Amino acid sequence: MSLIDTINPYAWIVKLIRYSSKPITPDIPSITVGNLRTGGTGKTPFVIELAKRLEDAAVITLGYGRKYKGVYSSDEYKDPYHLGDEGYMIFKKTGRIVIAAKNRIKAIEKSRELGAKYLIFDDAFQYFRLRAHVNVLLLRPSDINANVLPFGPLREPFDSYKNADILVFNLKVDEDLPNLPDLEKPTYFVHYKVIGIKYKGEMLSPKGLRVYAFCGIADPFSFIKSLKVSGCELAGYKIYPDHWWISERSLRRIKRKAEEIKAIPVCTEKDFYRLNLSDDDFGVLKVELIGEEDMWRFIMGRLEMI
Repeated sequence: MSLIDTINPYAWIVKLIRYSSKPITPDIPSITVGNLRTGGTGKTPFVIELAKRLEDAAVITLGYGRKYKGVYSSDEYKDPYHLGDEGYMIFKKTGRIVIAAKNRIKAIEKSRELGAKYLIFDDAFQYFRLRAHVNVLLLRPSDINANVLPFGPLREPFDSYKNADILVFNLKVDEDLPNLPDLEKPTYFVHYKVIGIKYKGEMLSPKGLRVYAFCGIADPFSFIKSLKVSGCELAGYKIYPDHWWISERSLRRIKRKAEEIKAIPVCTEKDFYRLNLSDDDFGVLKVELIGEEDMWRFIMGRLEMI
């Protein structure tokens, strides 16, 4: 623990809860994708890529920002109001079963009813009642020296990484490979590549494209930076809180503003799916996860050993 964390009561409380918990492990091969910090570290794109590689998998998510609370599956409800924006996006991009539930134990029961052969838990590293067979921890290089809330962005002390089976450092756009200390865990790196901007049924090259950006995500400036680095001409932007349900009135204003400055209104995929937008009216930034094949082989190998 850092010096600040050693005098932070919250850091000690979280540490005590973790090490005094008696987690259960599902009877279905399972994998958790989690992080230590608040906000985005790219968990959802990682879960999407993982789900594509695992047939008959069910993805269990909290369903952040959904309008209906309870245990809901994509087998019954195919919309962001029950699944949340992340859950709905995972379902749309993978076709896998998605279950949104605050109580992950009840979600396990639901996934069993639906015949899932694998479980993928999205953001459950701090769900201390549960320990998956394989635990993937997504990190930023800056997490190593970060502090726990309220003095820093971490949910728990960094040394909690020891509870993970594999560490994956998510690098930001144009970020070089960092020099890391030996954390004595299998360690890999991923980053995200911009494919283009889908608009009016076409995939447009971002180079030289004049855009007006808007989003409601945890790390909005990573989205802004991605647009700039990919070559877009950023004419302006509008930022909303994470998981924000942008109103129809606000969307009309965004579209009108973009038309006035002769730009394309562009959002993230998460916003696009949450708001049920059409690419006839709004552009959506398309990105893909780039990761080492050795990393995927390692994860699949661990699951096969169960």
